Amino acid sequence: EVIKIYEKIVLDKNDIGRITVKNELLAKSYDYIGNYDKAYESFQSANKQINSFFQKKYNKENYINFVNKRNEYFTLKNVKNWVTEKENKKEIPIFLIGFPRSGTTLLDTILRSHPKIEVLEEKPVVDIFIKSLDKVINNDLNNLGKIDSSSVEKLRQIYFDNRNKYINFDPKKIYIDKMPLNLIHVGEIVRIFPGAKFIFAIRNPYDVILSCFMQQFSPNDAMANLTNFDDAINLYDLVMNLWLKYNEILSIKVQIVRYENVVENFNESINNLLNFLELEWDDIVKEYYK
Repeated sequence: EVIKIYEKIVLDKNDIGRITVKNELLAKSYDYIGNYDKAYESFQSANKQINSFFQKKYNKENYINFVNKRNEYFTLKNVKNWVTEKENKKEIPIFLIGFPRSGTTLLDTILRSHPKIEVLEEKPVVDIFIKSLDKVINNDLNNLGKIDSSSVEKLRQIYFDNRNKYINFDPKKIYIDKMPLNLIHVGEIVRIFPGAKFIFAIRNPYDVILSCFMQQFSPNDAMANLTNFDDAINLYDLVMNLWLKYNEILSIKVQIVRYENVVENFNESINNLLNFLELEWDDIVKEYYK
């Protein structure tokens, strides 16, 4: 019925918003009934409209350069002499990261159902922290090794002060900062918070890229890379190589959670994650969908 109605609708070619919505609904409808060629065609049309809008306001190359800058700096030579101060165990941040459409929202929903977990969902806490860090290092990653202990303490406080704006702090709970592409800032986070914990969501890359193609994201420089397969694949490759590099040269406390494992073996996968977070199992997590 949706297809019958929407195929007849004629819209002004300049009405990008409605054209995008029309094509997205058609795409999902064709996908639902198994007409995948028409679904692909409609998703492509929707993305073409979004892309024309992105190009006027956003620059996808800015984000690529942003990632490449970190790929170039983060080497064993540059980080081996870092001197970091120990943190108070009660003030160790936890981050939920991963490429978009890798299962971070599913994990968010499961984790927040636990009575001792609260998830900050895509708040700009790390963005503010990184901007403050950039001022300290004069926008030069080569200065990361020169940060004094006083600046480290101030940066830690900046992170927690901004995080606490979004929560009613309860010392009996743990707080997880969820923003998938914060994974590109793992190096900078570990520089200031060497004890930080990371939950890394990963999923079959075929599914990830296809899902990105089928999703209309809020516009920014990063998301401008997800409107076609080639750009999305390129960004995935860059981001994942950066993640691998971080793991080679830094001591990262991480729990890798595979989307497929959560779906196929829920109890074991989530129990392992809760153990990593030093929390007891609670059966209520199995009813996260409520």
